[in-house]
Amino acid sequence: MGKRYSISLSFHQPAEIEVVEVEESEQFVDFYEEPKVYQGVEVQMDLSLIFVDGVRRTEGLVYIRDESTGDSFEGAFVSLGAGALRLSYGRFNPLEDALVENEVRKLLFIRGNLSLDEILGFKPVCVDGEISSEVNRYMKDNVEAEVALRAFKSFPKDLIVCDGTLSKRLRNTPCIGFVKSIKRLYFDKKYMDILYQLKPGQRSPIVKIHYQQRQEEKEKVDKLTWYIKLSNQEGLHGIARVETFPREDIKKIADISAYLLPLFASQPFQDRRAPQNLLPIGKLERILRHYLGSYSLIRRNIESHLYA
Repeated sequence: MGKRYSISLSFHQPAEIEVVEVEESEQFVDFYEEPKVYQGVEVQMDLSLIFVDGVRRTEGLVYIRDESTGDSFEGAFVSLGAGALRLSYGRFNPLEDALVENEVRKLLFIRGNLSLDEILGFKPVCVDGEISSEVNRYMKDNVEAEVALRAFKSFPKDLIVCDGTLSKRLRNTPCIGFVKSIKRLYFDKKYMDILYQLKPGQRSPIVKIHYQQRQEEKEKVDKLTWYIKLSNQEGLHGIARVETFPREDIKKIADISAYLLPLFASQPFQDRRAPQNLLPIGKLERILRHYLGSYSLIRRNIESHLYA
């Protein structure tokens, strides 16, 4: 006989699952090049960039009770969206042509191991850890990475800019990670003046860092990272971090990123996260939130279904 479950919806308004950029490594390994300020390099006009980002929304928190054992589980109905916006440098880019990838997934995350059927199009996903962290991990590795890989397959010569740290699935692709929230600096203190000297369009030297998640340690996967200046704000304000996996043309990519990314920096009247939230990323987020559908309608459908 199959198990029977009762599901109750929390009456609390679910808070948006916070996206916390956790830096993968505390270890400063070594400089990849001479420790000094580097000037970005203007690129050829036929270059295209693809910006990849995702959005998430919690539709409802739930509690699930296994009627046969009395065990209870916590869960969340979550909508995830990811997309890729392709912009050709120096050209007009209409939205209908620029949005080259778009995906929405409806998932019911459950903390625990149990078997449930799909509910209102929400596919059950069982996880072991805290739900908010597991949602963010799933988003990065299974939704955003999928979109980036499809974009790479369609446009293998483009530079792909992924919002946030790079998933290990994106090794051997022309992807760079754009980390706008800097919570840890990969610099020895004696070299900090380099960051304070940066001006828009300039970058720090490339730094070798260790990737410290256990699985990545086993695979001995390291990354290369550098800092770029996006605006004229003083000190460390207006600085973002860029990372990628080891590649032969790393210096060229670093120089291009230092020149190009500040051109897409937002202003305070455009985005409260200015200048780090790049304009294409902000536009893509608004598009993707629209594709998630109406929160009030989805919430009402879930309530009607569970209390029917």
